[in-house]
Amino acid sequence: MPHILVVDDDALTLALIAKALPEYEVALARDGAEALFAADREGALDLVITDYLMPEMTGDELLGRLRERRPALKALVVTGHGEILAREVPGWWRAEAHLAKPFTLAALRDAVARLIGPAGSAAP
Repeated sequence: MPHILVVDDDALTLALIAKALPEYEVALARDGAEALFAADREGALDLVITDYLMPEMTGDELLGRLRERRPALKALVVTGHGEILAREVPGWWRAEAHLAKPFTLAALRDAVARLIGPAGSAAP
C-alpha cells in the first residue's frame, strides 16, 4: 500500500485529505517540523502532499529538507497562492505537481494516482 505524508497547518484540510484517500496509508503532520519527524519514522514514503504557506517553514523549504534524505520523493503542493507562486518562483512552481485550493476530491485523487499510481498498485 503506498504511503503518503500530508502536511498542512489547517486541521480541516488534513482531515479531508485523509478521508479522501482511504486506500492509501496516510500520515498527518501540522507543520514542517512535525513532517520531518514523521518522515524519519516512516520506512516507506511514496508521496508528500504539502501546503505551501505554513508558519515557520514553507512547503518548498520542507520539500528541500525531505529530498536531502529522499531525493526521489514525489510531491504534490496544495495552496491558495498559486498565482503568486507562478509569478514569483515560476521555475520551482512549474517543476512541482500542484493543486489550487479549494480543489475537488476527484482532482486530489487524480493527482495522487498520476504521481504514485492508483491504490493497490506498486508505486511507479
